[in-house]
Amino acid sequence: MASILILGGGFAAIAAAEKLSANLGDGHEITIVSIDDHFTFYPALVPLVFGDFEPDEIHFDLRPKLAERGIRFIKGEVLSIDAEGRTVTLTGEDVEGTIHFDYLIVALGRRLATERVPGFFEHAHHLLGVSPALKFKSAVTSFQKGAIVVGLCPDAFLPVPVCETALALAERFKTEIADGKVSVTAVFPTTLEKAFAGSALFRDIDEEFDSRGIRLVSDFAVERVTETSVRSALGATLHYDLLMLVPPFRGQASLRHLAPVTDAAGFAQVNDGLQVKGYDNIYAAGDIISLPGPRFGYMAIRQGKVAASNIIAQLKGEEPDTEYTHTIEWALDEKYTDPVFFHYGFWDETVEDYDENAFFGMAKVIRQHYGPVRYDAAKPGNFAPKTAAK
Repeated sequence: MASILILGGGFAAIAAAEKLSANLGDGHEITIVSIDDHFTFYPALVPLVFGDFEPDEIHFDLRPKLAERGIRFIKGEVLSIDAEGRTVTLTGEDVEGTIHFDYLIVALGRRLATERVPGFFEHAHHLLGVSPALKFKSAVTSFQKGAIVVGLCPDAFLPVPVCETALALAERFKTEIADGKVSVTAVFPTTLEKAFAGSALFRDIDEEFDSRGIRLVSDFAVERVTETSVRSALGATLHYDLLMLVPPFRGQASLRHLAPVTDAAGFAQVNDGLQVKGYDNIYAAGDIISLPGPRFGYMAIRQGKVAASNIIAQLKGEEPDTEYTHTIEWALDEKYTDPVFFHYGFWDETVEDYDENAFFGMAKVIRQHYGPVRYDAAKPGNFAPKTAAK
């Protein structure tokens, strides 16, 4: 019997566990270790702020869903990984000590490096969790007039929430923007094209911003935040009355024992099969791996499935030959939907990794909230929002 250990509780971890449990019998043990026993559907956090989602609709208890499929769950924090000894040291509610593995999938995600931007913790909102999203929602609800700044910090790879938030704010304060009482500014450390890795995902985002009264500021690398302003690395400043930033990211400290297979920022370096360099029984998937460009949930899902597929092959005595192709895909209509949320991947039947039963049925709940997806071969991603569903 093989012991398969999955570290993390996000998209990559759950997708890997799902595939493993569906393809392996009771002869192997699958264990998930996560610091949180709830799964958060991150793409729905901006709709939580501006739409009609409730927290319990995007925040799911993992324990019963995993138990139904015979997957062991341990709530705990990963302290270190001993690759040679095939053990992971944990601390937490369920265990204190080490746990053995035959195969390991590291899907711990990124760490928020807010300490790299002095003043961020004291003055900036962010959307990377249910609690901070609800805090920002409260701030938006009580906001009446002034300057709103939303932005992407250097070494953050999630430009979509910035765009979504800017558009949602422009929609919320449409009258106030027209009257000059509210302004919305979106800042990026590079150009928008570079923020999206030159993938032309948003053919007309700058025109869209302009039409909605959103000021776009490029090449503004956020370096410091004060109580009333944001300063760039080149000394430029922007005044704000309400601020939301996506902070810098870095790898997890628990991977330091795997050096030198991590890059300078602490992210795991892997081969095309997502094996951590130098170890044929250790895989990494999701935001913890070192990849260029922005990150999306469907990428993590695909990575989790690739890692699981290769472990399944190895358990059968076969070569692990499933490879991950790092491509940026989009499934949208001519412009946007809802009209401000970018329903990428999870809402579109044309995306090969989508499955309405994915994430142990959690994705289905989200999709039912939004309403049906109308498929049109000429316009992939033709989306019918909940309010328009018949």
